[in-house]
Amino acid sequence: MTYSTIAVEKRNHIGLLFLNRPQVLNALCEEMSQELLHYLAAAAADDDLRVLILSGKGRAFSAGADLNMFKSRYQAYRETGQSANAARVELPRAFIGFPKPIIAAINGPAVGFGATVPLNCDIRLASSQAKISFAFARVGVTPEFGSSYFLPRLVGYGKAAELVFTAKMIDAQEALEMGLVNKVVAPEALLAEAEAMAAQIAKMPSAAIREAKKLMRHGGHSTIEQVLEYEALVFQSATQTQEHYDAVLRISNELQNKKSGR
Repeated sequence: MTYSTIAVEKRNHIGLLFLNRPQVLNALCEEMSQELLHYLAAAAADDDLRVLILSGKGRAFSAGADLNMFKSRYQAYRETGQSANAARVELPRAFIGFPKPIIAAINGPAVGFGATVPLNCDIRLASSQAKISFAFARVGVTPEFGSSYFLPRLVGYGKAAELVFTAKMIDAQEALEMGLVNKVVAPEALLAEAEAMAAQIAKMPSAAIREAKKLMRHGGHSTIEQVLEYEALVFQSATQTQEHYDAVLRISNELQNKKSGR
């Protein structure tokens, strides 16, 4: 499929997904939503792709939802009385359910959708030029895209409430200090840093990484007893894979070679 609002690449088991409407600061529109859904489904089914990097083209990560989309939705509601709630949860579910690690490389301003979609990713890197705002209150709407679940768990309820209620803009360093992002790097090094981390992950046994992600997602909303039972089940399953056995043999051989001075 040819995309017009996103750009995609793949190299060395790493997928690169760019929001690609730089003329409007990568604002989310209906077409972008559909293209993201299509690509995420294809990438999830691609066994050669082990890690995904999400970033933005141009100077912004994303300025949020396109205001024209809000206008058209409101007019449609006024005319028909129908809402699009089902469609709104489809995209965050695709990100949350993506079976492989996603690294968000926040290259510039990230507002609204631009601030919440990285929360659905596993690791967040930010350019020192990035600025983040959960700006929903400014346009009279409420947090979405799973942010009311993820944000308090990342930064604590009090800080999450401050970010949402004030719609304040924070810089990359403040985001780092509150635990919203993992690392801040120079703008020119951001993508290289994300690719280096992705390459490190891609070298790991891929099934084990997928199961580890599933475990941590499960652990975020489970009791300790549920976590222990599920961990034991998945661990036992992992020990029965050829991937596990090959990894053990490789490490054993490396240790033996070190001992023998080879």
